[in-house]
Amino acid sequence: MTMSHGSHARNVRTEEAEEHQAPGQALSTLEFGIEEQGPVIELELHDLAYGGDAVGRYQGRAIFVTGGLPGELVRAQLTRERSNYARAQLVEVLRPSPSRVAPRYPSFGDSGGFQWQHLAYPAQLQWKTQIVRQLLVRVGHFANPKVRPTLGMPSGSDLWRYRTVAQFGIGPDGAIGFRRANSHDVLDMPYCPLVHPLLDELYQGVRGWIRTTWGSSAGDYAMRFTLRCAGVAPAMQSTSTYQSPYQHAAEPSGLLTIEARPGSSLAAHGDIEAIGRQLQDAVPGLAGVAILGLPGGRGRVVAGQDFVYERLLGRTFRVSAGSFFQVNPAQTPVLVEEALAALSPYPGDWALDGYSGAGLFSIFLADHVSHVHAIESQPSAVADARASAAINGISNITASEGVLERLVGSLREQNERVDIALVDPPRAGCHARALMEIKQLGPRAFVYVSCDPSTLARDLHLFCTDGYRLMYVQPVDMFPFTSHIECVALCRRGMRSVR
Repeated sequence: MTMSHGSHARNVRTEEAEEHQAPGQALSTLEFGIEEQGPVIELELHDLAYGGDAVGRYQGRAIFVTGGLPGELVRAQLTRERSNYARAQLVEVLRPSPSRVAPRYPSFGDSGGFQWQHLAYPAQLQWKTQIVRQLLVRVGHFANPKVRPTLGMPSGSDLWRYRTVAQFGIGPDGAIGFRRANSHDVLDMPYCPLVHPLLDELYQGVRGWIRTTWGSSAGDYAMRFTLRCAGVAPAMQSTSTYQSPYQHAAEPSGLLTIEARPGSSLAAHGDIEAIGRQLQDAVPGLAGVAILGLPGGRGRVVAGQDFVYERLLGRTFRVSAGSFFQVNPAQTPVLVEEALAALSPYPGDWALDGYSGAGLFSIFLADHVSHVHAIESQPSAVADARASAAINGISNITASEGVLERLVGSLREQNERVDIALVDPPRAGCHARALMEIKQLGPRAFVYVSCDPSTLARDLHLFCTDGYRLMYVQPVDMFPFTSHIECVALCRRGMRSVR
């Protein structure tokens, strides 16, 4: 699915284990195929790794068990072995954890999107806090980092149907749905109970059109498609009285992006835009359809509009098909408020917003400071930020297109003032040069919004080596029932972090 504790040393992902091998050191590897299953072992699990698997030890090696929980005694079948660790799939729980619950959607368990369906929600929040703390210690080398308790979803909000963006695969046999974890196989899904109800309506409409029009040959036309449902309030439990600060637009709208298969039947289609118009006619609520990956100078064709509007905390945002915007309307206001509170802006401040996307943080920062300089490399997102500033009547934002480390270096050479700085990079984290350039600008407060605590820990280690202190990290649960963790970290100038 694409929607995009214990001891410190043991809280590792297998990718990290590979990266930490000595140069030239060979790894003995054994991959077990479907026909040739690995041996079944019995072990006790004591930890949860970032990535979702439980961790135990067997014959001196770390064993990562998909589907297990700390405190459990299990039988697990090895699926992949290396010299210092192995992967395994849960076979039987001999002694269950008190935190184990029955999965709500067991048929979607191998989609890769809801790794923790079997873990009670309060325990998920506790483990996310613990995982962030351990990564800061192990990867960031902070001796005693302050990690606040993870902020869970607002009371009464639907813990399952919160996503307003999702990507669906199209298999060679015409199956449509989420892809299985670590596989190209597609789970055929007539409906999707794991996204916002209005997004599910769009999905069913698009899926129905594809099956009717392209049939079992759908995979010859396209590889995947992404749906965004904009302008919707969070899905709520039926008994909830919670009032969200995320405003529901008068007419919620959807945006569909189809990625054509190279050399596909779409390439030979004479009027690609007509396909988009047919989809709009067939699926109520689609504001626009973008078709990507077409050869012959037709790389991108749009029917209708290629953007939609989001409403958040009294502001309107334009979001294009290629731009990033948060996908959890219940928690996005929380994330914004936490970031602003950490920055503690003053009316006369000049602020830097790096990896600024469609301007989510810039728009709100502009209310509190003299000027915001937003820097983003994605052209559509820069255009969205400028459009959103105009829509909201904001004139103190400069949105620049370019690579952060280069533009920040130019700001420093021009002696541009930066009093506070925020970055919200992709999962890979910040470029090291960008961190160093921001550090030389000397903001009194530096806030790092992260969707990957391992790269966050790495980058904070680099940033806080001299002159800045890590004050705290606040995890925010943007993705319940998954191992994904969003964080807001605050660093202040003038002190060293305790290491």
